[in-house]
Amino acid sequence: MTEKLFTPGPVEIPARVLAALAQRPPHHRSEAFRKLFGDVSVRLARLFGTEGRVVVLAASGSGGMEAAVASFARRGEPVLVGAAGKFGERWTKILAAYGHAPEVVAAEYGSPIDPAAWSAALARVRPGVVFFTHSETSTGTLSDLAALARAAREAGALVVADCVTSLGVHRFRQDEDQVDVAVAGSQKGLMLPPGLAFVGLGPRALERLAAGGAAGPAFYFDLARAAKSAADADTPFTPAVSTILALDESMRMIEELGLENVWRRHASLARAIREGATTAGFRVFSRAPADSVTALVPPDGVDPSAVVKHVKSAHGLVLTGGQDSLKGKIVRVGHMGLAYGPEDAVVVCRALEDAAMTLGATGRSGAAAAVAQRALESPA
Repeated sequence: MTEKLFTPGPVEIPARVLAALAQRPPHHRSEAFRKLFGDVSVRLARLFGTEGRVVVLAASGSGGMEAAVASFARRGEPVLVGAAGKFGERWTKILAAYGHAPEVVAAEYGSPIDPAAWSAALARVRPGVVFFTHSETSTGTLSDLAALARAAREAGALVVADCVTSLGVHRFRQDEDQVDVAVAGSQKGLMLPPGLAFVGLGPRALERLAAGGAAGPAFYFDLARAAKSAADADTPFTPAVSTILALDESMRMIEELGLENVWRRHASLARAIREGATTAGFRVFSRAPADSVTALVPPDGVDPSAVVKHVKSAHGLVLTGGQDSLKGKIVRVGHMGLAYGPEDAVVVCRALEDAAMTLGATGRSGAAAAVAQRALESPA
């Protein structure tokens, strides 16, 4: 049985992208690669929605987050973090490693960051820079990025957002949404293997880099150095050449479909999975569900880890459980990227219902898949 990933990342990689990965890589300082990288960089900025620059690092999304902290959090400057799960909390851990003691607006797991609490904290702390996560992968929760960024801008802060599981999934236009620095990773909506971090640098971020005085010291993760090289269609260090070749192809897939259609496709698929899973007796964990990852609480008496094991062994679908304090409490279904189509919502809901019934829940066989199919056919 061929397995298919329905994980929060890495995601299932489309055949076209796999074929691009198999190309013979050019030397990274050749003119051919510089031309390709320059073109990819321009298109990345278009994907992010910024008039600034997008830096590409050979790192995970966490590397992009650390680069943002090292390059933008100034010594002695007040810092504010918004956290609604494990990855929002990661901002705090990285900042602590660089000697900062940020104020934190913490949301209950499954809830988004509260804009009112955020605004109150902004008025109290008066931060120079803020950090938060748009789509919280650990809980499948979406915070109101535009509202949080707007309030922080009005308070005079530089806005840094983790968009790892929202870029290429949810509506996001960096400059329009007033985000100065946006961090993303390759193995989510961009449908690549792990290994690349992307840092979108808006005009205000580029100005701040030029002014210096960041947390540092930084060498590899110095975004000022990386941005200077990116302006010349280059990188200061050896790039992940094969993954960038694949990035060129994955962005072509997004461009061919159209970004608005990509967002709509993800919204439709996520809604169908939520409705089908609910019919199967699962409860959506998040109060503000994201379209990237669906976190589910199984029916009473059904162990989440047993659901993951059954769905894999009986159906060849790879799901994941919860992390840290949510371990053993939820099942997470990832559905980012264009390797997932409408049929996948039906397949995964059928598998979830089968797992629930096999493991002791009651229900009607086939109902979940039928509900998912109707959701796909009905307007949002």
